[in-house]
Amino acid sequence: MIFIQIPGTYTDERRYILAVMFNEFLGLDIQVQVSDRQDVRITVDSVRELVVADGLFAVPSNQWLQHASLPKRPLKTWNLATTRLTAITVNPQIPLIYGDDPSTSNFFRLSEERIHLGLDIFGSAFFMLTCYEEMVKGDRDQHDRFPAKSSLAYQERFLERPIVNEYLEILWWCLKYLWSGLERKSRQFRVCLTHDVDNPFELTPFQMKRWLRRLGGHLVLRRDVGLASSLAVNGCFAALGLPHQDGLDTFDWVMDQSESIRVKSAFYFICGGNSQFDPCYDVNSLAIRKLIRQILSRGHEVGLHPSYDTYIRLDKLKIEAYTLQCILSEEGAFTGEIGGRQHFLRWKAPDTWQYWEDSGLAYDSSLGYSEHVGFRCGTCYEYPVFNLKTGQGLKLRERPLTIMECSMLRSSSMGLSNDKAWLEVKKLIDVCRVFDGDFTLLWHNSELVTGKSRTLYKRVITHLENSFNIHSQ
Repeated sequence: MIFIQIPGTYTDERRYILAVMFNEFLGLDIQVQVSDRQDVRITVDSVRELVVADGLFAVPSNQWLQHASLPKRPLKTWNLATTRLTAITVNPQIPLIYGDDPSTSNFFRLSEERIHLGLDIFGSAFFMLTCYEEMVKGDRDQHDRFPAKSSLAYQERFLERPIVNEYLEILWWCLKYLWSGLERKSRQFRVCLTHDVDNPFELTPFQMKRWLRRLGGHLVLRRDVGLASSLAVNGCFAALGLPHQDGLDTFDWVMDQSESIRVKSAFYFICGGNSQFDPCYDVNSLAIRKLIRQILSRGHEVGLHPSYDTYIRLDKLKIEAYTLQCILSEEGAFTGEIGGRQHFLRWKAPDTWQYWEDSGLAYDSSLGYSEHVGFRCGTCYEYPVFNLKTGQGLKLRERPLTIMECSMLRSSSMGLSNDKAWLEVKKLIDVCRVFDGDFTLLWHNSELVTGKSRTLYKRVITHLENSFNIHSQ
C-alpha cells in the first residue's frame, strides 16, 4: 500500500488524478489522506518519502478555471540528462506545465531516503487529461472546435509527445528508487484501427448530382482517369438498377488488412442528424444493415459516430445511441457497451463527455485535433474521464485519437505528402510502443479509394505488424 498525504484544496480533483496515475496507469493501491501541508508526500514505510511540488491545485479558488490559473509561458524545461534520473522519455528536455523553477538547486534533491521533486506531476497530468485549458480559452474554429494551434502542447512544441506518460515514468523512477520492491502492472502495445463511416457508398442510393460531383473530383482534383472511368461505368449501371461496384465500399479490403495483423477494426456509424454536414444515409436501410451484418460476421466492432450537433445535444445523442443499441440487439451483437467518436471531431469540455455518460456509452475516441496529429490529452493510454464542472469522475473512458489521415494529408491541415505522412505515422507508432501504449488510428473508408492511399495504408499496417513482432521479442 502506498500512502499519500495531500493538501486540503481541490480534494476531489486530487483524488481523481492520483487514482488515474497510481491505480489506472501503474496498478498500485493507494490510501489518500488530507493533511496540513503545501506539497504531496508519498510514503510506503516510515523511513523513505517522495515529496512532489504543488502547482495547479495551489491556485486560489477564485482563479480556478480562469486565465490566471493557466501555465505561464514560455514553459521552463528540466534537463534530465543533468541528473541521475533515467526515466523513459521521448526527449530528456522535459517541459514543466506546472512546478518550481528547475534552475534552482532545490528543484530535484535526491538522497537514499528522500526525493524532493519540483515538477508538479499531478497538477500537470490533470491539466492535460481533463482538457482544462479548453474550458478557459474561448478559441474556436468554424465548427466550434478547440483548435490545435491554441493548445499549450502545440505552442510549446510537445503535441507529438505523450507528456503525461513521460511524467508517469519520472514518477515511477522515483518510486522504484526509494522502494525497489514495488511492481507496476504490465501493459502491452495496443493498436486501435478505427473508421468513421461518413460515406459508406457513392452509388447507393444513386443520386445524379452526387455522381457528377464525384466524377468531376476524380478528373479535376485527383486527375485519375481510371477512377473517373470506373465511376462513370458503375454509375450508369446503378442508375439502371444493374449490379455494379461501389468505389467507397472498401470495407472488406479494410478488414482484410486488419485481420492480416490480428487486429479488429471498429467502424463507427451515424444514426441520425439533419445538418448540412451530416451524411445522407439511413442506418436502418437494407444496404447499411447488410453492411453492419457483414462487419459483425467477421468479428469486427460496430460503434457510434454521433451526428454533427450531438456534441451539445444530449437529447439527440440519446436517440442515436439507442438506435444503434437496437440495431446491435437485433443482430445479436449488443454486449452492453458501445463506443465511438463524434462526427467532425466536434467536442466540448466537459459537456460532451457527460452526455456520453448519460447516454450509456462506454468509451469515446474523439480527442484528437482535426488539423494536427499528436497527443491532445498528453497520453497514449486509455483512461476514465473527469467532469470539470461537477468536480466528479465518470465511468466513461477516453481512448485518445493519435492520428486521423485527413489531419496529415489535407492541404487545409498539415498538408503532408504521402512519404512525409508515412514518416509521421511511423514516428508516433514508435512513440506509443516505447510506453506500451495505445496507437489509435482513424482512417475513413472513403479515403482508401486510390492506389496511392491504399499503398500508404498498407505501409502503416506492415509497420504495425513489425512493431508487434519487436514487442514480443
